[in-house]
Amino acid sequence: MKKVLLATTLLFLFAIGLSAQISADHKAKGKDFIEQAKEYATQQEFALAAQYLQKAYNISPSLLDCKAIQLLGISYYMMEDSSPAIKFLELSAKCAADKEALALIYTYLSDSYLEMGHYKQAVENSLKAISNTTDDKEISLIYEELANMHFDVEDTVKTIESMQQGIAHYLNHLSITEEAVMSGSVKNEELGKRYFNLTWFASAFNLESVMLNSVVKAALCGDKDAISYCIDNNIAYQEAIVLPTTTIHEDDAATALIEQAVGHASKQEYKSVIPKLEKAYSISPTMFDGNTFHLMGLAYYRNKKYPSAIKYFERALQFDLDKKSLHFIYGTLADAYNVRKDYTKALKNAEKALYLTNGDEDVLKCSLRLASIYYAQDDYNSTIDSYQNAIRYYMKIHSITENQVMEGHVRDEFLAKTHLKLTYLLNELMRSDASHHHLEKAALCGSEYAIELLEKE
Repeated sequence: MKKVLLATTLLFLFAIGLSAQISADHKAKGKDFIEQAKEYATQQEFALAAQYLQKAYNISPSLLDCKAIQLLGISYYMMEDSSPAIKFLELSAKCAADKEALALIYTYLSDSYLEMGHYKQAVENSLKAISNTTDDKEISLIYEELANMHFDVEDTVKTIESMQQGIAHYLNHLSITEEAVMSGSVKNEELGKRYFNLTWFASAFNLESVMLNSVVKAALCGDKDAISYCIDNNIAYQEAIVLPTTTIHEDDAATALIEQAVGHASKQEYKSVIPKLEKAYSISPTMFDGNTFHLMGLAYYRNKKYPSAIKYFERALQFDLDKKSLHFIYGTLADAYNVRKDYTKALKNAEKALYLTNGDEDVLKCSLRLASIYYAQDDYNSTIDSYQNAIRYYMKIHSITENQVMEGHVRDEFLAKTHLKLTYLLNELMRSDASHHHLEKAALCGSEYAIELLEKE
């Protein structure tokens, strides 16, 4: 009897061990699936990302952390497979803590529910997306989507209210008021489009007063469709302009303060520029043009007050400026957004600055700026491309040839440091031959650290 019991016990223990081994094997396999899925997602191969994450989930849901579940939901969303997208996005919404992530999840959920014809759930998730979004421009876009949803079910009040809310948030994004719009001092195509979209909705619901009010504002912002509509329908939109009531004395006082601010700027006294311009603006805003807002933005930037710098540079862009000023503003905006770790906007403005370059020196500076932004996002391939471009233009500016570098005739601190940076980046990407090549160039250009590393090799 004891022998039978012993045999049964050993068999049971063996079965447990085998089960644990299978479980461990499956767990390892599931983790491999997740890593493969992440790699596919970085390449925007969302069908394969979903396939491998689903395999891991089928082995055990516990293998997927919150971010992996979110990625699975997003992958299905990108494939326009709404039902599983909703399932996994709902799961990720329950565990996600980051507001930015939640805003994205709820936005995708709204789209997915709408695709399936579930209007109520789509609206609910859009409102959740808004509550988790801090960027007024993004909020404006979501409200516009809400307006379209409400329009589809012919809800007049909610359609107009959502569109008006969207415009209000876009005005906040631009740091301007409707009074400024009505003064005719705002020229902004995106804002004009939003006003004209409101015009279209109001027209569809036969709301004549709302329609007239919004089409005039759209035309004043410079929207071409709105201007054409006003001309065709004899709407004198220019006559609707309401100028602030300032006296000649106030205008003169503001002009004097602006001139004093320009004088301070010429001496690099940017701390003194700010109070002069702020006071001038409070006295007579109509005296401000693109160049004045440009100076205001620069003064705040030089004092490291980046939110205010961004605000006034964005205002300056609403005016007609020359290419040189635009290049400077976009570049400085990129730097300001980069400091604030808003890399999407930093990259967008940096690319605009690169497009508006006036010569090789500008291209060099823009390439280094882009390298900094890409590096902050761990985009090493783009960082490498930008540094290599910077080296090309630096050598062109200083009439340095590749042969001179390789023959050891160049001692240059910039080239030494930049080649050393490329050494580290390429090494991180496991591109050892290219990494070693740049290490040699860094040494040839005078980097003592690079020389030490080569001697150790």
